[in-house]
Parts: sequence; structure tokens; C-alpha cells
Amino acid sequence: MNRAESLCLTFFAAVTLSLLRLVRRTPSERRGANKNRNIPRHSPLWKQKTGLSNNLVQFALISVKITGPLKRIFLFIAIVTSSLASRAQIGGMNTYLFLSLPPSARITALGGVNTTLFDHDLTTQLANPASLNPQMSRHISFGTTVYPGKINFGNLAYAQKFKIPGTFGFGLQYIAYGKFQQTDETGAVLGTFRASEMNLYAGYGYQFGKIFSAGVNAKFVYSNLADQTSVGMAMDLAAMLNDTARRITVSLVAKNIGGQFKPYGNVRESIPFDLQAGVSFGFKHFPVRFHLNLHHLQTWDIRYDNPADQGSTLFLDSSQLGPKQHVVDKIFRHVVIGVELNIKKVVFFDVAYNHLRQQELSLTTKRGIPGLSFGLGLHIKQFDFNYGIQAMGQGGGLHYFTLSVNTAGFIKKKTVPAADDKPQKM
Repeated sequence: MNRAESLCLTFFAAVTLSLLRLVRRTPSERRGANKNRNIPRHSPLWKQKTGLSNNLVQFALISVKITGPLKRIFLFIAIVTSSLASRAQIGGMNTYLFLSLPPSARITALGGVNTTLFDHDLTTQLANPASLNPQMSRHISFGTTVYPGKINFGNLAYAQKFKIPGTFGFGLQYIAYGKFQQTDETGAVLGTFRASEMNLYAGYGYQFGKIFSAGVNAKFVYSNLADQTSVGMAMDLAAMLNDTARRITVSLVAKNIGGQFKPYGNVRESIPFDLQAGVSFGFKHFPVRFHLNLHHLQTWDIRYDNPADQGSTLFLDSSQLGPKQHVVDKIFRHVVIGVELNIKKVVFFDVAYNHLRQQELSLTTKRGIPGLSFGLGLHIKQFDFNYGIQAMGQGGGLHYFTLSVNTAGFIKKKTVPAADDKPQKM
């Protein structure tokens, strides 16, 4: 766990405890808060009584009185994350990269990154665990796609609302790389081997009041590459504001916080940590919703430094730019823009643009649109079918299929006969 992951974990713990404290206020505390509303905001007494600050971190740490067990829990998390930061390993390429792949056809169609979906779609759990809600209860979902080279990737998920508060989600994410030919250093064939990886995960989402929600995913990762195996664990932390009255959703997600317990060799590698944020909004009587998502916020420059880069982009011609003039390109590489149109909540059309993908998959010899993705969704009674296609430049397109079923719709509710329907005695 690096320093960025530790700071994210501490921040999410502070915000979550703050929301928990706000939701569980006693009636006397609520009356005190109502009195504070009459104090002018420019008055020093406002900050003195309410503890409000323009700094969100100060709000999470100072304005909320964390006492008793909450205080001990928060201090424990802070100490643990600080110690993990001091023992962070410096590595090269990340391992378990399949954790960053889009988990469903709908996410694929919306650019591969989306944290602002909040409805009955169970496949959004891996994108944002705070999206887990009672609408997903008893839903089961399966999605699959085949990458170039016959690499099969898929996800199986199920959600359940128990009698306790919150909604739980469980699933298995897998990737099978297929069969390979094994050779020695001289090229002599020794046989064949297979390679595969899996992610067994469980998540929990809880709603604070009417518009706030928080969630967490716990992941157990197993990787088998020929005769080498690796085991690791990771977690996702998320917070979301979903205001249905104003048709706006705001989210913040820290994905893949963790590392390897058992490395492939003697060196531990980092896993693909990603700090994401998003906002989506719609309009009344207008069946279109706009999504804006940001990814890899923990790293400013994610641009590949290629001296031979002479291609033009959607925004700028990189051949005419100097080192200091790539600022716009660096900013947009973090951006994914998507639009979803629904027709009577039965038919859904998705389109999105991912600038990072556009830059990394474009060829200098031929123009293309690898940054675009499209999707179609159908909702018929208990069934949801989604199809997403992601352009892959000269490699064609990546097709993703997802089928979700609401198993609760097949359970007939028992009806009690009315008193008038009872047979009368003669």
C-alpha cells in the first residue's frame, strides 16, 4: 500500500464516520443544529458553534465529535494506514491488471470508467460499491467478453438485502489467458501451460438518509501463471451523493487498495490503485443523462512519453506541441465523457469517449476512433440484457455481453383470501 492509498483510506474513514455521526444525531443535537441555522454565516460564532469549514478534510476530522468506540476505530485506521505507508514497496509495472478492466457491458459502453450509476443494475458494484442498494436484491448477473488472442474475461455477481441495514453483493471475476507453448532458452518445446487469474469479492452498501451512501468491496485475488502463483487482497472504498430530486449524482471511489500477500517470486509488485471521481446529471422530462468521470487522480501525468509521437488527437496536434504545451492533453487523459438515453426505461442507448484510450490505441499511419464506445440495453420484466462495444483501432472491436435476472420476480407472493370469499355454512 503506497502513500496515496493510505491517505485515501484515512480520508474515507473520516468522511464515513462523519456521515454516521450526522445520521445518528439525537433529537437534542438536531434542535441545536437548527438553532445554528439562524446565525449569520459571516459571523465568527457560526464556525465556533457549527465547526464548519471550507476544507472538506477539516470538516471530516474537526466538525464531527468522534467519541467512544468511533474515536478508537478512527485512531486504529489512522495508525495502521500510516504504518503501511512506511512499508510501501516501490515496484515497476503493476500486477493483477485485470482488476482495472470494465466489469460489464454497460460500463464498457460508457467508456470503461463510470462511478455515477445508481439503479437496479447489479454490475455497477465493482465500479462503485456505494451503488449497492435494495433495488438490486436477489438479482443475479453474468457478463463475458473475449479479448484478442482468445482471452476470456467475465464476471458473475449476486446481491441480497438481509434484515439488517444495507445491501450485500457477492461475485467472482475471472480471466483465462488460454494455453501457451512452453520452451526453453534455445527454443526447444517443453510442453504447454495455462494461465488464469480470479477475483473473489464481497461488498456492502449503506445509505445515509435520503441522498448519501457509502460502500466497500473486499477482494481476494489469486493468480496462476504457468508454475508461478500469487495471492493478494484489495479493497474499494466509495462515497456517493444521489439527489433524485435535482437529478444529480456525485461520487468518489478509491479502487484496489491493497497488495500481494504471496508474490510470484521474491519481489512484491504493486496492484493498479485508481482514485476516481464522477458526476452525472439529467433534466426533467428529458430522457438523457450525462456522465463525466475522472480516473487516476492520484497521478497527474499519465501520458506516455514517446519521442516518436507525431499523431494528431481529437483536441490537439501533438507534433506541434512542446513539453510544456501538453497540459490540455494530460488533463483530458483523465476524462471519460458518456451519455445515456433511455426510452420509457425499457430501451437504453449509451455512447462515450475515453481520451486516454484514444491516445494509446491510435496509429500514426491511419486515423481511427478507438476512444469511442457504444452500447444497447433492454429491460423486459425480470430480465436485463446489455451489449457494449469498444473500438480497438486496427484490432476491430471488443464486444461485451451481460445478462441480469431478477430472481425475486419469479417468486409468487402468498395471498390471504378475503373474509367474503370464505364458504358459508349452511
